[in-house]
Amino acid sequence: MILVHVSNTWPQVLEGQLDSEDATLGSWFNISDAAMDEYGDVVLGIYENTVVSAFDVTGQPHRDDEGRVTFPGRPSTKWSHLIGTPNPGKPWGVRGMARPIQYLHTTVLVSGTVEVEDDGTARRAVVDGFTLVVDHMGTAVLSVPVGCKVTILTRAA
Repeated sequence: MILVHVSNTWPQVLEGQLDSEDATLGSWFNISDAAMDEYGDVVLGIYENTVVSAFDVTGQPHRDDEGRVTFPGRPSTKWSHLIGTPNPGKPWGVRGMARPIQYLHTTVLVSGTVEVEDDGTARRAVVDGFTLVVDHMGTAVLSVPVGCKVTILTRAA
């Protein structure tokens, strides 16, 4: 999964000047062939640390003469549930996060168990395919594998 920071293009989508496909799949610089091979199954557009678009890559990406990559793709049905949820990668805006590209193995979102990550703005944990992200404001988002049930118990204040 390739995460692209659409901070410059998404406002154009919101104003109706650009479509989400062009904003998300458009020209991205400094993506190696190895990274495309390893992570290039899905492209998520991230705006203000929220997933705003999800596209399955449907063919071979095109690299122009300047090295920018454009992905062929279609809206993803498998990953569309992520739209509106917090960035599944590291939040942009954190010191040192200037590059508009991140890579994330899709298996992190669908299976396995991963240690809790704390990047200073949110904590994220993955346990057997269940992913919980809690941001610094106390907002929690739980992603659940298909066919699983969730029971929520609240504590007394």
